[in-house]
Amino acid sequence: MKGALNDKTIYNTYADIIDWNSLTEKECQTIRDLKDNNIEITPTTIIKDLSGFPIGQKGYIEGSSVFTGKKHMLSDYLDKMPHGIVDKRIPGIGATTLEINSKRNSIIVFPTKALAYSKHLKHHNTLYVGSGIEERKRTSNAEIQHYLNTESHKKLLVVADSLKRVLALIKEENYDKYFLMIDEVDVLQFDNNYRPQLEDVIDYYLRFPPKNRCMVTATMRAFSNPQLEHECKFNLPWICNAPREVMLLHTDNITMAVVEEILKHPNEKIFIAYNSIVHIREIILELEEEIRKDCTILCSEASIKEAGSYYAPKLKKGEDGKEKLPNRINFATCCYFTGIDIEDEYHLISVSDTRHSHSILSIDRMTQIHGRCRISKGVLSETLVYSTFKKKEAKTIFDELKKRSKHENYSKYLIHKAKKVLNLIDSADKLSNNDSDLRELFDIVKEAIKDHAKQKSIGEAPIELTRKNIDNQYVPAYLNIDYLQEKYFLYQHVYTSTENIKKEVEQANCKVIDSISLSYIKTDNQIENEANNKAVLKVWEEEDIQEAIAEIRQLNSIHQLNESTLTTKCRGYKKHKRTFYERVMKLYKYVDIDSLLYLLWEIRNMNNKAFKTINNAVVFWALVDNHPLKQSLNNAFQDKSKLYSSDELHMDVIAPIIKYHTHKTISKHKAVNLLNAFYEVKRTKNKGVNKYQIIGENPYHLKVHGNRIPYEDNNLLVFFMI
Repeated sequence: MKGALNDKTIYNTYADIIDWNSLTEKECQTIRDLKDNNIEITPTTIIKDLSGFPIGQKGYIEGSSVFTGKKHMLSDYLDKMPHGIVDKRIPGIGATTLEINSKRNSIIVFPTKALAYSKHLKHHNTLYVGSGIEERKRTSNAEIQHYLNTESHKKLLVVADSLKRVLALIKEENYDKYFLMIDEVDVLQFDNNYRPQLEDVIDYYLRFPPKNRCMVTATMRAFSNPQLEHECKFNLPWICNAPREVMLLHTDNITMAVVEEILKHPNEKIFIAYNSIVHIREIILELEEEIRKDCTILCSEASIKEAGSYYAPKLKKGEDGKEKLPNRINFATCCYFTGIDIEDEYHLISVSDTRHSHSILSIDRMTQIHGRCRISKGVLSETLVYSTFKKKEAKTIFDELKKRSKHENYSKYLIHKAKKVLNLIDSADKLSNNDSDLRELFDIVKEAIKDHAKQKSIGEAPIELTRKNIDNQYVPAYLNIDYLQEKYFLYQHVYTSTENIKKEVEQANCKVIDSISLSYIKTDNQIENEANNKAVLKVWEEEDIQEAIAEIRQLNSIHQLNESTLTTKCRGYKKHKRTFYERVMKLYKYVDIDSLLYLLWEIRNMNNKAFKTINNAVVFWALVDNHPLKQSLNNAFQDKSKLYSSDELHMDVIAPIIKYHTHKTISKHKAVNLLNAFYEVKRTKNKGVNKYQIIGENPYHLKVHGNRIPYEDNNLLVFFMI
């Protein structure tokens, strides 16, 4: 395939998509007419656009304004998906169905199991591959193998996390016998920061032959991964779609604004996309008792407890066999507002809440949410309820963001930062090659270097800029960089003013029919409801952790407490329960389980700083008694009667020793924190100055040693959180 729009963008030809040998002369003529009557299209013609394909919600007779009422689908023109990056631009034009019905073996990867499973239910010749959902148990390797052995055209609908398992059974030498399609690829970009294994999907994608792979979405974003720059492009303009009409509602009180919008539609169905169970519950509490009975929450199984009696696992089948909304007022979190096909009529309310990073919607995500409706004119009205950053808050955020990036292009800055770290790691590997002493030293240095390969982010933990790919090599974490670039744009530009929001929405093929701002004073009732809601959720969180403790004790009693079972337990739970399992997994080898569970329960409501102290206490205790770090500190604190100021502790004792053993420079605050983790300390005041006296070891009174960290293991940053 030759020809290009520019040096980097190569476009598909008809020959890549259509089996020309199977076309009749009449069909060939139809294709020619669609494109241009004056140009004969041949298999080698380069298509720079597909404006001849009237695909979308509305169809018009060519050359006239007569509306045919027909929804044109990709399958009207193609018999299989094109390869490369497919920017379909319009949701609901049958891309997935086209590939499922194609006469070839297909692996279609979905970002969520809700989306994969819903497609499977509509196409019984497919195999769903993912964890358990509804009545369906986790797909076993035996089921996958049986399907591969029996079906003529294999159609595997795979949740992203399960792709590795499928490809291990297919084997790499057979990749050329399959077509790999990544559906809703922009969701991978947006979700990778908390599901880092998603980028493995791109690694596997690049293993497939170029003509045996495609990635698809209606809201294509730029990729920072240079390996995707030369990927073939296939763009579909939306020449037949009229702009969506959108109402913009800016507010300082999301809860009351959404309540008022709900009350405007007393008889018709409503779909509210809001990625926050906590605030969905607050909205429901503000509704009258009778109206609450009409409410449903579509969310993941991990949120069943929070959703309570409002939980709905799926859409419901209507009498006409179509997928309907289960109730009159339907709330949905992100796994559902990007993971279901709705064949119903409803008023759409999308909520973008700047109070929480996970509740901020990009304009592309709004388009995806609207596109979940699969019937013509099914969205009766569309409203975006949103907040913006307050001036003082915005200034703090944006000043911080600007400090981090001296480059005009934020993603280029992040890639530059990641590559600097990778170059240092690569240099360390080369210098230590065939030298075991150097290799041991540089392993320590590499841990210190990797700690700098993170980018601070607003409202969440620092995000990794490097990762290990499927070949166990360190590379830039490009999907994380894509995510940070998107977030940077949202924080720096989109949600800074109502004018910017309006401009961005209009650029997404929308007509803003009104843009208003409403301010609400919180009533006593709303304040009380919020407090009660938080209290209930806190009780449920503690119940979840108690369940985790019981499960861990049970695993320990049957000698199945290991990394594999704990890793499995980490999946599918809400953050607080998942975090508890992750903490246990980090430390269970070094201490008796009773001591560990007691300590982790005590800090359950505290931030990660509290866990760092526990982690460092357990690790220091686990070092063998003659470990160089432990010996250095014990020798420094031999005189138990001596009093130290915080400056003396920092400059004279702890900082130099930590620098020597870990190659990290620590602050005075961190030095005091480490002291309190390693030793029992008595703090007194002497002439108005805090003084510290070391009175013993094992400040948390840990009981029984598990594994000890040996003398020769000096790569301490693997264990300590400094």
